[in-house]
Amino acid sequence: MTPPAPLDWSLLQAFVVVMRTGSLSAAAIQLKLTQPTVGRQIRTLEEAVGEALFDRTPQGLRPTDRAQALFDHALGLEQAAQALAIAMAGKLDAPSGPVRITTSEPFGVERLPVLLRPFMEANPDITIEMLASSQVENLLRRDADIAIRFARPEQPDLVARQVGTMELGIFAQEDYLARYGEPQTLAELAQHRMVGFDRDPFARRVAERLALPVESWRVVYRSDSMVGQHAAVRAGLGIGIMQVRLGERAGLRRLMQAHFAPRQAVWLVAHADVRQGRRFRAVFDHLAQVLPAEFGGR
Repeated sequence: MTPPAPLDWSLLQAFVVVMRTGSLSAAAIQLKLTQPTVGRQIRTLEEAVGEALFDRTPQGLRPTDRAQALFDHALGLEQAAQALAIAMAGKLDAPSGPVRITTSEPFGVERLPVLLRPFMEANPDITIEMLASSQVENLLRRDADIAIRFARPEQPDLVARQVGTMELGIFAQEDYLARYGEPQTLAELAQHRMVGFDRDPFARRVAERLALPVESWRVVYRSDSMVGQHAAVRAGLGIGIMQVRLGERAGLRRLMQAHFAPRQAVWLVAHADVRQGRRFRAVFDHLAQVLPAEFGGR
């Protein structure tokens, strides 16, 4: 049997970056190449594989099942190449390369950079890619390397560590309360101006789980961006729900704490294989150290 011809590493490198970024243009910027060059590399790789690796859609490139299957192998080659480069440079103790973290938008925007600053100053060769999303990313398909989640993951082959709990609260700006008054019960929220989600189905499932009668609310400002909602509450447009620590840091007044104070466990999650990589383990261990103080431990 004739062995397969060796693949050009540049083709696999382009494939990995396109898988991470989801577009040829973003991959070209990261690789410091032109978009047509990256496109040719992907087509050459597809010819070697014998089938398309991406479906071209109006929303961008969508990996095929074959691409997902090849991605794990390509990641292993990438890690080996980076380890070889470090060894050749004589910097065996310096982990380097990208680590992709996914978490909720408010925490990812307002708190994660602060918590990562000392780590990144001590590890200048590690690059953090932050995916801010309220959706549960599938670590098994490597949408991200590490996740900070507010629900316990159910998938197998994941390493999950509870790092504390997060409390939700109802908040309003003082000027809003001076103009419209302060509700005393959850039922009275139907008489107030509310800030809420637009079309995100994940938000509807959360509202159902928390038994919130959002269908009866008068939502005057809708956004599927939680950071956008927070900005609207801070501007006095209406009443909204947010993480208690973020609301308190913003100087907002918490309402009806006796009626609404649900708590959710916070989990630090990674694929078992990912934690074997030095840079991934370094980031995971740092987060495992700093997150309990952020979320008050268990």
